[in-house]
Amino acid sequence: MMHLLRNARGMRVAIDAHDASVRAWWAPDRYGRLADVLGAAPSAAHASTGWRCDPPDDGCLLLRLAQDGLSVRLAYRLDDDGSLHLDCAATADAVSRFALAAPRFNLQGGRAAVGDHVLRLAADRYRPWSGGCAGDAALDVAGSAFDFRQPAPLASRLAWPALAQSAGFRHDFYWTGSGQLREAARVADPASGRVLRFSSTQDSCHLYSDARCFSLLAQGVQLQPGQVKRFQLAYRLGVQDIDAFDISEPVSMMSNK
Repeated sequence: MMHLLRNARGMRVAIDAHDASVRAWWAPDRYGRLADVLGAAPSAAHASTGWRCDPPDDGCLLLRLAQDGLSVRLAYRLDDDGSLHLDCAATADAVSRFALAAPRFNLQGGRAAVGDHVLRLAADRYRPWSGGCAGDAALDVAGSAFDFRQPAPLASRLAWPALAQSAGFRHDFYWTGSGQLREAARVADPASGRVLRFSSTQDSCHLYSDARCFSLLAQGVQLQPGQVKRFQLAYRLGVQDIDAFDISEPVSMMSNK
C-alpha cells in the first residue's frame, strides 16, 4: 500500500508500506513546474519487508517492523521547507543487520541523464569498492576522482582514468564527526534548478549512480543482542541558481540530450 505525504508547497511524497521505501516525490523546478524526481525504484536487495504503518497524520508517517528478533521504528515527516526527515530506531534479540532502501533521484524528472548533476560531498575518505573487508582502510580523496569537497559534475569525474570503465559510482564515503544531524552532500541540476541536500547523523554514506539516477544511502546498521541504535536522515529539495553553486569543473548540457 502506498501512503502520500503532502506539504504547503505542493510537494507529494509516496511511501511504500511494504518495504518503507520512497517511491515518488513530486517537486517544483525553478519555474514552479512539478515533476517526479525519483528516477528509478530503490534497490530491494538489502531492504527489509513486512512493515506495518499507521495512517499518515499531518505530514507524518510511522512504520514499524518486527521480524526475526529485529524491531525497528521508522518515522517519516515532510516539512513545508521541502525536507523529508527520517527518524529510525532499531533493536534486536540476536546479531542482526538492518538497512533502508535509498530513493534514487533524477532531479530533472523523467529519464534524462544525470551526468550534469553537480555533487558536493563533505567526505575526506572513501573506499574504492562497496562492501570491502572490514580491515580495508579508507583512502584519502585528495587528488582523486572521488574528491567532491568542491562541487563537480558526476560525468566529469567518471571520465577520469580511475573510473573510465565504470558505469557509475558504487562507493562508500566517510567524513569526520557523527551524532548531530548535519548536511553531508548537495546535488544540483543546472537544467531544472532543483537542488537536493542530504543530511545525516552518521559519519558515512554510500554513493550510487548510473546514467539515469543517483542515490545517497545511509550505511546499514549492525546490531548486537539487546543493543539499540538510532539515526536520522533528511533529504531537502529546493531550487537554486546554479551560478551560486561554485562549480569547480565545467558542466556540459549536452550530456543530458
